[in-house]
Amino acid sequence: MPKKTFFNLSESKRNHIIDVAMDEFAKAPYQNISINHLIKCIGIPTGSFYQYFEDKKDLYFYIVSFYMDNELRERTEKNQKFDPMEPEEIEKAEKADAIDLESTQRMKYYKEIMVDSFNMAPKDIKRDWTFDRLIGGKYMGLYDSSFFENEQLDERIKENKELMIAITLAMTNVIHCFGDNDVNKEWELYKLCIGIFKQGLLDYKR
Repeated sequence: MPKKTFFNLSESKRNHIIDVAMDEFAKAPYQNISINHLIKCIGIPTGSFYQYFEDKKDLYFYIVSFYMDNELRERTEKNQKFDPMEPEEIEKAEKADAIDLESTQRMKYYKEIMVDSFNMAPKDIKRDWTFDRLIGGKYMGLYDSSFFENEQLDERIKENKELMIAITLAMTNVIHCFGDNDVNKEWELYKLCIGIFKQGLLDYKR
């Protein structure tokens, strides 16, 4: 999260930093962009950068949060949620984005940063985002957790439903990394894995 000094900047200066950061993170994966390059592009002294952000990851997470905040707001307004336990619903929701979610079309570099760059980011960055910003945070509001209301589920599973949702979301990245680049085959494998995962949760006993 940016430091208080960042939010004390004028709106125009904050927008300049956000715009430049978006431009750069859209051009290359996170790990290929140096902190010195970012600071040079933004046009501020190194000392000023560290008065605003802890490090490059802090700035990157803020940019990703910028997109997530907009998507969360719009999905909340439209009462739309992803159900990661039902792949078919996710597929329908993603196909509907172009029509139903104006933010994904309107926001600059949405696909480049939220999809392409994030998928190529180092594992530790994805892990840190998941645990720092996703699990237990406001962005869980993007996901439908109704599966975990099933009376058959062990109470410990229900208590950790947000972690379980994060695991299902991570499956897509794992399969993408080790898949054969055939989108249809990867999607079928994802659905198979989710089916096994759901059945395992239902059958789990203390």
